[in-house]
Amino acid sequence: MAAIGGRLASVRYGANLVAGQGTWTLSGFVPDVQESTAFGDTVKTFVQAGIGDAGTFSFSGNYDPADTNGQVALNALANTDAELTNLYFYESTSVFWRVAAGGALIITKFGSPTFQKNGLATVAFEGKVSGKAMQRVV
Repeated sequence: MAAIGGRLASVRYGANLVAGQGTWTLSGFVPDVQESTAFGDTVKTFVQAGIGDAGTFSFSGNYDPADTNGQVALNALANTDAELTNLYFYESTSVFWRVAAGGALIITKFGSPTFQKNGLATVAFEGKVSGKAMQRVV
């Protein structure tokens, strides 16, 4: 089994690196599962039915108020009803994840910095994947 280190991972908004980020997470697609147990069954049964949830995303790292093409640009989208199709989650220099065609990414928590007296300021973003699931591009 091949293991992948996170050293080369990054988050990009369009062609621009979102500076300082150190963690990103995709929750993955979650199908809608319904119970299908009938009279006489002794164990519950389930079927995949309905519409699934395309999942969530999050990324966080060091706060950089000078990152005008990354953190600042994403924060400028607050209260704009923006749906992104150009936010990319890289696992290496050439392999990345994006929302599939016809879908969009909606930021639900914009980057508010956190300061501690003994540490670097951090920032975190969160959002929902809408319409289509994320896809890995090799």
